[in-house]
Amino acid sequence: MQELSEGLLLYHGSYTEVRNIDLARCASGKDFGRGFYLTTDYEQARSFVALSARKHRAISGEEVRGGYVSVYRLMHPEKLLFYTFPDADDRWLHFVAANRRGDLFASLLEELDGFDVIAGKIANDQTARTLQLYLSEAFGKPGTAQADRLAVSTLLPNRLSDQYCFRTKKSINHLVFEGSTVCEG
Repeated sequence: MQELSEGLLLYHGSYTEVRNIDLARCASGKDFGRGFYLTTDYEQARSFVALSARKHRAISGEEVRGGYVSVYRLMHPEKLLFYTFPDADDRWLHFVAANRRGDLFASLLEELDGFDVIAGKIANDQTARTLQLYLSEAFGKPGTAQADRLAVSTLLPNRLSDQYCFRTKKSINHLVFEGSTVCEG
């Protein structure tokens, strides 16, 4: 996990260029909750362009080909309250599960509610199936040692990229739009 430092470039893949970030347009039920998601991995952001286009088409019916990777520069990170999950471990798993299914691990959601930015590994396509199995109790009751151990051991072989969820207006104000690149569909 890369430390968030002054001037760090972060990337966001979408069917549209995002010059002005609007948290009200951000969906809930994502890994780290509602917020604007960025990564330090350009290729990871680029891979999300197609997913974003498919989601937009499913919601709007509008056909979209390709999209953009928008680039932001982080300014004055020392003024923000960050929480980082260094690994895809039990705590990370519980937080992702809690954000995807509201009846789990409420105390963890409450504990991390005040942070401007939450960072950690991304639950990408390779991990989505494992998380679905965990949430459906295929490994046992979520939060039990057995279920957590099975889910985490299944996730660890995957090379998970990073994600940063900018959750507050304050955190968004520390991002400067640098431009975007077009990604063909």
